[in-house]
Amino acid sequence: MEAHINNIDEKGFGEILGLREEIGEIQVAIADFEVGKKLNVAIIAGLFSGKTTLINEIEKLNLNRATKFTFSEIVRDKKEIFLPEDTKRVVLLDNCHFLYVRKPGGFEIFYEFLDMVSSQNRIFVTTWNLYSWKYLNEAFDLGKYFPIQIIIPPFEKEDLKPFILGRYEEGEIIFDSGEELEKEPFMYITEYPIELSSLGRKIEIPILRINIHYLKKHLLNEKEEEEEKEKTAENRIFEKINLEAKGNPGVALRVWELGLDYPHIKPDNIGNFSYDIELEHEEAFVLSLILSYQGLKMSEIIEMIDSALRTDKVLFRLLNQELVSKSEDNSFRIRPEALRSVIAYLEKLRLVW
Repeated sequence: MEAHINNIDEKGFGEILGLREEIGEIQVAIADFEVGKKLNVAIIAGLFSGKTTLINEIEKLNLNRATKFTFSEIVRDKKEIFLPEDTKRVVLLDNCHFLYVRKPGGFEIFYEFLDMVSSQNRIFVTTWNLYSWKYLNEAFDLGKYFPIQIIIPPFEKEDLKPFILGRYEEGEIIFDSGEELEKEPFMYITEYPIELSSLGRKIEIPILRINIHYLKKHLLNEKEEEEEKEKTAENRIFEKINLEAKGNPGVALRVWELGLDYPHIKPDNIGNFSYDIELEHEEAFVLSLILSYQGLKMSEIIEMIDSALRTDKVLFRLLNQELVSKSEDNSFRIRPEALRSVIAYLEKLRLVW
């Protein structure tokens, strides 16, 4: 468990796109604790939905009274959850879904954790994976330990564009319509008939003409037309991203990155991701574990299904269907672009709910 003691200068009330009300509710709980009312907080969200971003913002807003700890893998030793003596009265715990192992006898650390949050004179603000929370709440009535439950809502459509474009300078990204510009020629050749009486026939003489209609309609307004085409392409791109992401900011960013040919992007490059998933039961169960923990190492999966050979086979199948990827820390994670299909498939099997 990694600890971070807040020593940031006092700032005004922080903002995260679309999460101002959630920040306010957590800040009220912290303020109430200072006057003797303790209500622990659980921040609950699915993958890529922003719960770590939210708790980081809470850390920034609580100068000299918050200590933050992050769990980055399944906790094995109960000493990892013991709080140092210099821990502040506001304890921020990120990734609490790593406090249990989904197997018989795998909840000792979890029980120690519940005893700690209920007995200490501190307020605990925690983050949980949505599907781990639902499982633990059903099995252990987890919600009674965290009366204030902040479920991060879907990203608002109007927040999508500033969320993505805020990573770039103004005008840095070029939005291409993907269509050839239809322009009339500025000048053209036409045939002008002349009757030659001496020859008793007509001939056609090529004459160069200037397209006055083009000058009036296009040339003087070319810049405005180009800007309108770019604006239309931009709107189409973000509409497609919004439809694909379904309010998930992490998925939206991934869809954007896959379609970006820096600095150009066009609507046709925004993919429509739909996966036809076919898995055996154990493969689907492992996929549900990866979804619920957000990321698992091979050794952790082996521990939960009790077979190294089967784990290797399962992971091969999940990688082959491009449902998961292996990250730099050697953990296996759901691909953001596959998330919607994975959730729908596992809900159909009632492996998550």
